[in-house]
Amino acid sequence: MPKTGMYVLQGVTPSQIAAAPFDVKVIDIYNDAGQTFTPAEVKQMGGGPGSALLLGYFSIGEAETYRDYFKTIPAAALGPENPQWKGNYEVAFWTPEWKAVATAYIDRMLAAGYDGVYFDVVDEYQTAWAKSHAPGGAAGAEQAMVDLIKYLGDYAEAKHPGFKVWVNNAEELLTHSGYLGTIDGMFKENLFYTDGGQKQPAAETSYSMGLLQKAIDAGKDVISIEYVTGAQKVADVHALDDKYGISSYVAHLDLNGVDTEGVRPGQVMHDDALGAVQPPVPAPPLTTPPVQPDPLPAQKMVSGDASDNRLKGTAGDDIIKGLGGHDKLTGLGGADTFVFQEYGRKNSDTITDFKHGTDHIGLDHAVFKLAQGELSPDAFWIGSKAHDANDRVIYNKTSGDLLYDPDGSGSAAPQVIANLGANMKIDYHDILSI
Repeated sequence: MPKTGMYVLQGVTPSQIAAAPFDVKVIDIYNDAGQTFTPAEVKQMGGGPGSALLLGYFSIGEAETYRDYFKTIPAAALGPENPQWKGNYEVAFWTPEWKAVATAYIDRMLAAGYDGVYFDVVDEYQTAWAKSHAPGGAAGAEQAMVDLIKYLGDYAEAKHPGFKVWVNNAEELLTHSGYLGTIDGMFKENLFYTDGGQKQPAAETSYSMGLLQKAIDAGKDVISIEYVTGAQKVADVHALDDKYGISSYVAHLDLNGVDTEGVRPGQVMHDDALGAVQPPVPAPPLTTPPVQPDPLPAQKMVSGDASDNRLKGTAGDDIIKGLGGHDKLTGLGGADTFVFQEYGRKNSDTITDFKHGTDHIGLDHAVFKLAQGELSPDAFWIGSKAHDANDRVIYNKTSGDLLYDPDGSGSAAPQVIANLGANMKIDYHDILSI
């Protein structure tokens, strides 16, 4: 089921945010009086485990005169004012000064207890001012936005593993190496309707969905924002959601308070960590014997691409596939399966939080030439190399490398699959051939 989401930048009332029936809640971190919400208010609204995913808002492409950081931005780093939003100025997001502002915002959100950050105005790199002022022109501006988001994602991950990164619009960036692995989800404004409530041309929707599908296929959540009203248009938005397998937030353009016109019958908030409806409903007792699970049970898929990715699971059970490149894989909670379809130094990954007895290493049987199912005990060895002809998967406790040896103690050298960290507890039960 696609995650539902909401987006409120004015009239943020903690009690209303807490009660709103949405899975992902984007809010301004300031109230209407210009004061940041306290950690207690953040927790009330959903910050922390056991509630919705609460994301703090940051405009990454525009500097806002009503923020306390504005006076730190050099005049030369400011562009023209946004004619639709008074007090919002294009900003040289490629500069150290702006990186410092964004980093400080992340620190503020981490300290307050938000579950993640929501970057707005990501598509600033597409403006004429950015293209003419960024080093490297249009291509340089685009790459600078990718680099900034990746930097901030890595910074937040280092300080608080599991901190989420969501973005708004700029679906073209999904084609950049590593960008997809940095973000956890995205909103897309005006996917089906314009700000004025007019239907988007089918070609526009098709173009955006062709790019957004990359995120969906990688296990990322996609939520559209539609500025429409009226039963007929809301019903059309819902029909299009169902067609594309996403959800939408139907809102007024001022994003003032929680809009509920587009809430579906029976819609409820789901837990950000476990996916359980709030309050949790106990499962009925089994009336038939349980079905024997497949070697790889049903889990949420998180997938990278051929470049170097940083992939994070959820607090639930995930399948995490780095694919090519040198990927950093983090399962977070739950019983996760880290899937590998290649090996060798050019494709070796790092798993940051492997849990013996809970997580699994999933090896593609067609690549690793292993019988499907749990690895045979004779095929696993702990040491720097194979000790007999049966050994295929080897864990080197000193280096932390998990190795594949195609011929055991034969002439072929063992190849790195991934690094789990030194002196980890692992045995053949943790390895699946899938």
